[in-house]
Amino acid sequence: MPIIRREEVPAEKDGGVQRQPLAQQNLGAVSLTVTEVTLAPGGKIPLHTHPGHEECIVILDGTLEAVLGDKNALVVAGNTIIAPDGVKHSLTNTSNTAAIILAIFPTTEVQRHVLE
Repeated sequence: MPIIRREEVPAEKDGGVQRQPLAQQNLGAVSLTVTEVTLAPGGKIPLHTHPGHEECIVILDGTLEAVLGDKNALVVAGNTIIAPDGVKHSLTNTSNTAAIILAIFPTTEVQRHVLE
C-alpha cells in the first residue's frame, strides 16, 4: 500500500491553474487518478472531453462557473460534478479568491481532448 506524501510530489503550474497529483500510476495507483486543482482568480480549465472514461469533480473551496454539456451553472464548495465519457465540460474561477477542486478519474490513463 503506497503512502503518498504531498510534500514529496511536485505540483504542476500552468497559468492560473496548479495541479497537485495525489494518486496516479507513477505514485502506485493501479486504476485511479486523483488530482487537487487550484484555480487562481481568473483561472480556467478549458472546455474539453474525456474519451473513454468519466470524471468526478468535487468542489472543495470557492465558487466556479461550470459548463457541463449544454448547461452552465455556478458551483460551490460541497458540490460534485460528474462529467460522463465524451461530455464537454469546463470550469472558470470568476471570483476574487482561489478555488480548489478534486479531479477523480477511474483510470491511470487519463485522456483529455481540448475543444477551445
